[in-house]
Amino acid sequence: MENKYYINLAYEQARKAYDEKEIPCGAVIVCDNQVICATHNLSQQNCDPTAHAELLALQIAFSKLKNKNLNKCKIYITLEPCLMCLGAIINAHIKQIYFAALDPVKGAFTHYGVSPAIDNLEIHYIQDKRCEEILSSFFRDIRNQ
Repeated sequence: MENKYYINLAYEQARKAYDEKEIPCGAVIVCDNQVICATHNLSQQNCDPTAHAELLALQIAFSKLKNKNLNKCKIYITLEPCLMCLGAIINAHIKQIYFAALDPVKGAFTHYGVSPAIDNLEIHYIQDKRCEEILSSFFRDIRNQ
């Protein structure tokens, strides 16, 4: 049940991104059952293709915890991580990734076929239709403009 709670927090961040005309992805980092940070994509606002929710969340967590080793943390993401974000998560030593929607276009696991068995990662796909629907709606809106 707690996993759904954190996915829900990430979804709230995705809603914020959607409202700001950003790709609606949210991320939450949790350590010892405490939310360390919750953020969303800012690639458009920052004019930075690396401003993904996961990377922004990692930066905040490093700063708050004053540590680059987040091995006691978990990350909850509304969308399957891309290769860039997965690499950063691995380098931060996070061992548990929870995500709510598959990304057949840029997803590290579904598109690029990265093995979830890498680096002792625990990968958890917790399907949440809302996370899929908000992405579909966002891209449908773009195509209709």
